[in-house]
Amino acid sequence: MEDVILFKNKVNCCGCGACANICPQRAIKIKEDECGFLYPDIDKKKCVGCKLCKKACAYQNKTPQNEPIKVFAAVNKNESQLMNSASGGVFSAIAKQILADDGIVFGATLDFEKGHAVPHHVFVEKESELYRLQGSKYVQSAIGDMYIIAKQFLDEGRKVLFSGTPCQVAGLYSFLNKEYQNLVTIDLICHGVPNAKFFDDYIQMETRKRKGKKVVGYSFRDKKKGWGMNERIDIIDINGKLKNIYVRARANSYNTLFLDGEIYRENCYECKYATRLRVGDLTIGDYWGIEHEHPELLGKYGYEEKKGISCILANSNKGLAICKESSDLLQMNESTFSKVSNRNGQLKKPSEKKESREKILQLYSEYGYEKVEGWFRKKYMKQIIAHSIYNKIPRKVRIKLKKIVKG
Repeated sequence: MEDVILFKNKVNCCGCGACANICPQRAIKIKEDECGFLYPDIDKKKCVGCKLCKKACAYQNKTPQNEPIKVFAAVNKNESQLMNSASGGVFSAIAKQILADDGIVFGATLDFEKGHAVPHHVFVEKESELYRLQGSKYVQSAIGDMYIIAKQFLDEGRKVLFSGTPCQVAGLYSFLNKEYQNLVTIDLICHGVPNAKFFDDYIQMETRKRKGKKVVGYSFRDKKKGWGMNERIDIIDINGKLKNIYVRARANSYNTLFLDGEIYRENCYECKYATRLRVGDLTIGDYWGIEHEHPELLGKYGYEEKKGISCILANSNKGLAICKESSDLLQMNESTFSKVSNRNGQLKKPSEKKESREKILQLYSEYGYEKVEGWFRKKYMKQIIAHSIYNKIPRKVRIKLKKIVKG
């Protein structure tokens, strides 16, 4: 029997896990490479050569993609849900609609198990569990068996909302290989994904800095200091008391390396989903630059920059219908793809691969995260100081200063 080869180059694998989910022999395991990125590995003793895994690979096969039908600026009308979301709270509003209809919602969560960060996909059936899926996770989540479980719910006739990166949504469609009217999908405007091991090693480094304390939670984007990229680390001190540590954007290595696109998986730099054509029924993300594109909205209808504002791309009639159904929960105003994509570059092209990526990953694989941290501090110290000063200036003042500089 000829050996099945899933990919010859890492650039041809996005790590979605569709191949592992489809395998009838359970012969495929998702394993970490030397840097922590996830790739499928076939157990040749179990493999029967059916090649269903090859057929289920959306990344290497043609994936249906659609032009956006309508584009919106949007914010959640529920203050609590809005503030617990990374941007405008669109996902939680739509998820609430699905759950109210006895549906199931799938998405990424970030759990901590014995002090270690574990990003992975889960499903929830109750609104009280929805908090697990809220907020951005700038790290690849492990799909596990979630495609299989989603199919089981769909076959039972339950309404399913599945959210994830575009490649994860494409992986689900390819795995199902069938159209389901009771399935709604949301893909995210994705820059690219670092891996879970790299992120957890960053968390472990932060834990070691705080002797006697344990990290029990993490938010990539906390809103206490406004809408942006500020992180929050939740720790338990030696007395068992919970404390929150807030770190400004670009004042830590992981956040900065992510924002600069220096630690994504190989295929992210050639991502075929970083385009106007979308795989999900809906695409959601931050409406960066809305102060320039729709200044007439700010301060009205619940649009407040410090609380976060989202964009929605309705890419199918099903997606458009979901927007209409959620109108009681969401404030939506029409916009255009051109306006949204002006500061969401991944709607036009993939992130640029930096020369420093190989250096960073080499340091990491050979010496661990502390070496990456040392390299970062040496290279970015001036930038860290500049951003620290810049972030002390109120956002409204910053916007006015930019306008003055531009003339």
